[in-house]
Amino acid sequence: MSTLANWVMQRRRNAIIGVALFSAIPMLFWLAAAILGLVVLRKGVSEGIPVLAWGCLPALIVWTLQGDATALMVLLDVALLSYLLRSTMSWSWVLLAGSFFAVVSTLLQPLLMSDMLNLVVTLIQQMLTTEGGDVPEKALIYSQAVMALSIIQVVVAVASLFLARKWQAGLYNPGGLRTEFHQLRLPVVFVLVLGGMLLVGESLAGGFSILSQAAVPALVLPGLALVHGILAKRNIGVVGLITFYLVGFFVLNVYFTKLLIVLCVVDSFVDIRKRIQDKPSNSSNG
Repeated sequence: MSTLANWVMQRRRNAIIGVALFSAIPMLFWLAAAILGLVVLRKGVSEGIPVLAWGCLPALIVWTLQGDATALMVLLDVALLSYLLRSTMSWSWVLLAGSFFAVVSTLLQPLLMSDMLNLVVTLIQQMLTTEGGDVPEKALIYSQAVMALSIIQVVVAVASLFLARKWQAGLYNPGGLRTEFHQLRLPVVFVLVLGGMLLVGESLAGGFSILSQAAVPALVLPGLALVHGILAKRNIGVVGLITFYLVGFFVLNVYFTKLLIVLCVVDSFVDIRKRIQDKPSNSSNG
């Protein structure tokens, strides 16, 4: 993919072609978003706007003909998040903004994608009816579908931005993304805001549950970054990461996410990595 990144950075036309091509291919709009993110990160918003304007035309056509605005919304999210990252040089701001984007998306989707959402709800009801289980009310399924799609869109947008930053680091600053990720730590104020969203969403439930669902990814990622950073400082490397993820997914299971959230919150107040000394080594680890 480094070849693709190098090609799209050679001239604006290449970037427009890349965004337009991949946004038109089903399930590859994340790659178009990554290309757009790379352009904004490296060349700024003035160069990114023409690429977005021309490159998102296929996404607009898909939305017009099929009623699916997913690709368009992800492209817009990445354009805004990449500009934010370029301006602040802070992944913390990206994660906080992404959480708010997810909340806003739940308000926009019923306006932009009502026909597709109704189709999805109908298919889910038919599937549940066929299986013979209890079929929830249509309004409940609809709201759950909107919230799930909103979270997925923002997660894809942040993942695309990570890919764009990886490309940028590979071309112009080798190892830059690895260092940024290992140092990712939410400020206390951000943790309080996200923690408040989590508590409100869990307490009030219903339509407010989007607040808790939107906050979870923004709290989990810094928890993962903390573990990666600690293992790198202690020079444990890939074997330690593999062990960590195996234990997390297969042993801790449903508690894995909760553990990462706790680590994120504690690290914001304590700065765990600062208290751990680097282990000397002549070799580098991923």
